[in-house]
Amino acid sequence: EVGYVVTFRQVDPLYTVDLSNPAALRVVGELKIPGYSSYLHPLGDDLLMGVGQNATEQGRITGTQISLFDVSDPAAPKLRDKAVYPGAYSTAESDHLAFLWWKPRNLAVVPVSGSGAFAAVGLNVVAGGLSEAGRIGAAGTQVLRSVVIGSRLYTLSYESLAVSSL
Repeated sequence: EVGYVVTFRQVDPLYTVDLSNPAALRVVGELKIPGYSSYLHPLGDDLLMGVGQNATEQGRITGTQISLFDVSDPAAPKLRDKAVYPGAYSTAESDHLAFLWWKPRNLAVVPVSGSGAFAAVGLNVVAGGLSEAGRIGAAGTQVLRSVVIGSRLYTLSYESLAVSSL
């Protein structure tokens, strides 16, 4: 019944759209924050995670930004928390399959690359917002995929497959 749309010029308006009547779609809420989200992922009915780039008020991008939005009130979406990685880029910005949401642990795994360093960043969604659970380095190239099997997290890059305990 609710859709989410983002755009970017200098700031990232997150729009909430009422989809209950397909013949009469309407914007019901808006939140403006610096930067943008290239990928949005719902985390249940009340939370939305965005992966994109942080930016200055003038629109100059500065690095990866992972945002946690509270969309419990579609008329008034809020930025609950964000994690910023200066000078970095995430493959999840252009490939949604690079993003992993593991609901049993409220864990998001997002690949982050910058300054020759490649990692998968684990972020726990907690009551107050986001808490970094850890980072898994990738040998040589950016992390392309991650998957949980049993109690292990597997991360795949072009050159390696890493296995880590959750």
